[in-house]
Amino acid sequence: MSYGPFDLRGIPLALHLNGPVDVPALLGACAAVGRLHPVLGRVRVTRTETTPERYPGLAEAEAARPFDLDRGPLARFTLVTVGPGRVRLLFVAHPAVFDAASKDVLLRELADVYFSQAAPPCAAVPSRRPAPSRADVPSGTDASGDAEAFWAERDREPAEPVLPGLRAVPDGTGPGEIVEMVLGAAESGALTEAAATLGATRFELLLAALGALLRHYGTAASPLALDLGTRTPRTRERIGPFTARVPFVPHPGPEEEFPAHVRAVRAELRAMYRFRHAPPEPSRAPVLLSYRRRAEVPEFAGVAAGVEWTVFNGTSRGALHVQAVDAGRSLTLGLRFNPAAIDREDVSGIAGDLRALLRAVPAAPRSRIADLTRTSAPVAESVPG
Repeated sequence: MSYGPFDLRGIPLALHLNGPVDVPALLGACAAVGRLHPVLGRVRVTRTETTPERYPGLAEAEAARPFDLDRGPLARFTLVTVGPGRVRLLFVAHPAVFDAASKDVLLRELADVYFSQAAPPCAAVPSRRPAPSRADVPSGTDASGDAEAFWAERDREPAEPVLPGLRAVPDGTGPGEIVEMVLGAAESGALTEAAATLGATRFELLLAALGALLRHYGTAASPLALDLGTRTPRTRERIGPFTARVPFVPHPGPEEEFPAHVRAVRAELRAMYRFRHAPPEPSRAPVLLSYRRRAEVPEFAGVAAGVEWTVFNGTSRGALHVQAVDAGRSLTLGLRFNPAAIDREDVSGIAGDLRALLRAVPAAPRSRIADLTRTSAPVAESVPG
């Protein structure tokens, strides 16, 4: 696989610790986690100091610093002291050895090892690892020729997306900016209720809504790819690149009812899950949706802990990359885009349209798509040239 300059940037994460942090124990935990997960290879651990005002710039620069794939290392920890009792641990790893779900594993391991090094000798190390479950792999999983045939049926040229203000569709990974929005407890709860009404999950509802919005803008067929997790019970607690970018084919008709589209989305996802462990070559579809349910922040002995789950590394992929992080009582959406292809104002408008649609669905979940989008989003006035 060939990499462009923006493909050399990694997946970042920032851990905030406030209180009497045992710095040697934390540094030791970083090195130990690297040894626990050989896929990370030689992990670099460094330490620095800065001020609270300068920390955001330092974090942004560290997230955007490229990796040398030939020389390594492909993972690095940077421990930043921003004031008395205030520590920020920046972690960045290349996608060749890490994925978004690996963040949960990394934090649990760090907390466990930090506890064992910082706690009194008589203290027992708590076990935070959930037991593997066969529910991780749907019944009927098939990694044989059936999987090859399944993905071959979906190997088609993705549709050209129609988005407000879109001037071009960038190929691959390039420079990016991001527009973020957070659906709080009320909106998130309404989505949960709407999903239950339609016999779907929140992910399925979000995917169906995104497809409906793309149809409303004028996109004739699906331009979508999904980041699909490929973990098994055996790899559930491993750090690594257990994600595949796969095409997503269902696309709503202009007069389709929303419940029917949700059923089509759900059926396709259930079919895809059977073959997720034998994925195809990465899809080059121009609109990408990444979705994950994040774990709770683990406890770090004697200090208050918080996590920046979606530190931005300054990259974008294709025409639009929608990243969703589901925290249960909230849903954070980040819309990544290339400013050479579409303006921030237009992406902010897309974010607003998506939010309005996600508000309209709970109010009338059994409506026609045309009725939902007519009241929640204006029709796009511009198409790719």
